[in-house]
Amino acid sequence: MELSGTWYILEGEPGEHLVLEALGKRLSGIWTSEALAQAFLERHPHLGMRVSPLASRALKEAFLRALGMLGVEGVLVDYEPGAHRARMAGLETLLQEVGHA
Repeated sequence: MELSGTWYILEGEPGEHLVLEALGKRLSGIWTSEALAQAFLERHPHLGMRVSPLASRALKEAFLRALGMLGVEGVLVDYEPGAHRARMAGLETLLQEVGHA
């Protein structure tokens, strides 16, 4: 999965990240364009979150480690509600990829 560019995430207060529960798993999301992340947020304004970019390896790694502390198991990439399929990457796999980038 090509995720070497900037990631866009949803965050609220410091340390607060979007966490979804689906199929008995805790998941979060990253988007590969700001427009996709904003489109998701526009559909869910009640979340009270904002879109933030993660461009450096250090920021991506910190984000993934924070998700791990929140019990997140996987990350949906470019998630759109109502889409029949979403790309998913395991948290550990992403941490390894970011560590080798």
